Amino acid sequence: MISSDEEFHEWLLATFREEADEILTDISQGLISLEKANEEDKADLIEKVFRKTHSLKGAARAVNLKEIESICQNIENVFSALKREEISSDSGVYDLLHRSITVIYSLLSSDPSSELISSEIVCALRVSLIEKKKGIVLESDAFPEMIGASNPPSGCDNVLEIQSSHKYLLEPAPSQFPSPESIVSDQEIRRELKTVGRNIPGNTAGTDTVRISSHKLDQLISGSDDLLTTRLFITQRLRELEEMMSTFSLWKWNYSQIEGDLHQIREFTYGIQKSSLPPEILLPLERLIGFLKSDHEFVVSLQHDLSLHIRATDVDRSALEVSTSEISDLIHDAVLLPISTILSPFHKFVRDYSRESGKLVDLKIEGGEIEMDRRILEALKPALMHLIHNSIDHGFATPDVRRARGKPDSGLLLARVAPHSGSKVSIEIIDDGAGIDRNMVRDIAVEKGVISSKQAHQLTDEEALWLIFRSGLSTCREVSELSGRGLGLAIVDDVVSRLGGDVMISSESLKGTSITIVLPVRMATLRGVVVRAGGQTYVLPLQQVKQVIRADPSLFNYRGSRLVARIDKETVRVVLLTQALGIPDPGPRLTGIAPVPIVTMEYGGRQIACVVDEVIQVQEIVVRPLGSLLKSVKRITGAVILGDGTVAMVLDPIELIQEAFISGRQERPVGKTEREGRRILVVEDSVTSRALLKRILEMAGYLVQTACDGADAFAKLKEYEFDMVVSDVDMPRMSGFTLTEKIRTDDRYARIRVVLITSLDSVEDREHGRAIGADAYLVKSSFEKDSFLTVISDLLSGKPPSKMEKTG
Repeated sequence: MISSDEEFHEWLLATFREEADEILTDISQGLISLEKANEEDKADLIEKVFRKTHSLKGAARAVNLKEIESICQNIENVFSALKREEISSDSGVYDLLHRSITVIYSLLSSDPSSELISSEIVCALRVSLIEKKKGIVLESDAFPEMIGASNPPSGCDNVLEIQSSHKYLLEPAPSQFPSPESIVSDQEIRRELKTVGRNIPGNTAGTDTVRISSHKLDQLISGSDDLLTTRLFITQRLRELEEMMSTFSLWKWNYSQIEGDLHQIREFTYGIQKSSLPPEILLPLERLIGFLKSDHEFVVSLQHDLSLHIRATDVDRSALEVSTSEISDLIHDAVLLPISTILSPFHKFVRDYSRESGKLVDLKIEGGEIEMDRRILEALKPALMHLIHNSIDHGFATPDVRRARGKPDSGLLLARVAPHSGSKVSIEIIDDGAGIDRNMVRDIAVEKGVISSKQAHQLTDEEALWLIFRSGLSTCREVSELSGRGLGLAIVDDVVSRLGGDVMISSESLKGTSITIVLPVRMATLRGVVVRAGGQTYVLPLQQVKQVIRADPSLFNYRGSRLVARIDKETVRVVLLTQALGIPDPGPRLTGIAPVPIVTMEYGGRQIACVVDEVIQVQEIVVRPLGSLLKSVKRITGAVILGDGTVAMVLDPIELIQEAFISGRQERPVGKTEREGRRILVVEDSVTSRALLKRILEMAGYLVQTACDGADAFAKLKEYEFDMVVSDVDMPRMSGFTLTEKIRTDDRYARIRVVLITSLDSVEDREHGRAIGADAYLVKSSFEKDSFLTVISDLLSGKPPSKMEKTG
């Protein structure tokens, strides 16, 4: 609810910016179309742009943005003259109009230098109109807003030299811009708002659309992802109930084994031999037989009831899954936008940038109405920008060169969007330029050290073509503001791979180049391969997973220090996941006859075979961020909570692949270390931080137990023996400081080392930690895995901690 005039005005400005952005996009597109149109089609386009400019002027007046209103007024003057055929349009006029739109964008972004530029562009528009109307006498009522004082506005001298006979035309009349007091009374603002609102898509009467902020949409998507976690939990609980049902089968089998004995006891107790039993035995036997009978009936009834509940719960789960899937699909559909929303703004960029480069390039879009997830489009926009930069810089030549090659002066850059197989979309960027010289690519790759001369000779033309996606390789000898560093296409490949897409390229000398991006329509819920390695559970995102196989040990061999495997007639580099993560565990045996579980992953034309202990399953997951304090941890992108409630780290396949090809370390399996047998208690109330610390220590070879707070930790100290306690400070029930004091005042725990790791980094907190007897005080904001492990190792070996801050 709007509580004050200031809040109302801020809301009104935000509404105007949204409307202005849409109108400016339409005006830019109209100018592009107008410049390319035939004479008979120009009238309708001029009218369309004229009306859009008028709407923007009225909206700017409603929020008292005088500079934007003035620019729009002068653009209107130009189009008014075009409508009456008093002037003709040329490239200079269009350049000036495009610059005017750019200045309005700058004003909308509150650029402090934009006010000066706005006065200059107003002068330029007026002078351009005067010069175009040579030989035509201007009536005072034709452009009354242009007739006024005898001196030109400030800043006009910076635009162009103006003939003295025209100077009297350049100053607006005093009445052109009313004072703020005459414009922005509350009642008039609200009255103008009704007019502004009618111009906003979604506010017209009878419309079936509404505006909603992207932040709220992201919250809805996050909520729908949480529903997936709930569904996974319910599925896991059903699985556990079904396992409980299987125990009834075991109970039935055991009961059947003693059923004959029970019959004999019953006959003996209630039959003719009853009188031979002592009374003190007979009564207990009768009670026992009666209890076993009622117990059997109870268990059978319980099994029946449990079976009914499982079936009912399964029906409810299915209904919940259908409902949540529909809700999730609807929410994800709500963030679908036409691909033209990111492609259309490139029209102006292509026009301006190509002309700055001395070239003529037209952008044509096909299939822009096809929709994709807004989040994918936002992530893809920089990649498309790099592709367009690359096409203009490397693909197209100047008009005289194109003319010599028998091509039209203006090059065509085509962005073609089309449905692909399944729920995917292909975006193809095609230019009719010079194509890619494979031999030049080979030479530059050798020169830059990307490949050797021997490798260059062995590459086929298709393989040489893919070198342009390697970081640091550029065919442009000169480094400009936007190209020549060899990063653009490498960024494209990285962005598309992380979005779960593919890149394809084809090129023909002197005819052009085509680069195709294939991406999913939606940012679907992540699917991952759940694996186990070194006693821990991890998740590998499915986007980069090529296949999951069980390989025969005979397929493995060493090339020098590198372990490789022959898979599908290809030699693939092998990575032991335990070793890649630094876990001192021998992993699965690569000798003998037992098959070895392998997950092959591919990125950037490279692939590895990742050896794990066990492949558990493929399932949908919702990735949770680790938080700002742990965001720099390598090879880990987040954490997930699996259906059974356990926390699993989500690995980064791209980083694993890159490190496998960069690393020069020995690949042979490592053995156990002297650290094994050392027991550490990790005390942390954060589930994610607790799991991360536990994983780091276990990877280093320590035996680790965890506690959720100080009270839980102190109880475990009484039950088990530990060599060290690694504890957070700020925890419920009992803090890390209190836990340390209790440890130091009890002679039974005198030999236990205590490390406090916390976000509290004040001098007082450090001094307090030293005073109560902590051996080291580490701050989470500067946490580094290697330094942390060094501190742990030094303390356990009796050395003073090094490399990390210590307290004593």
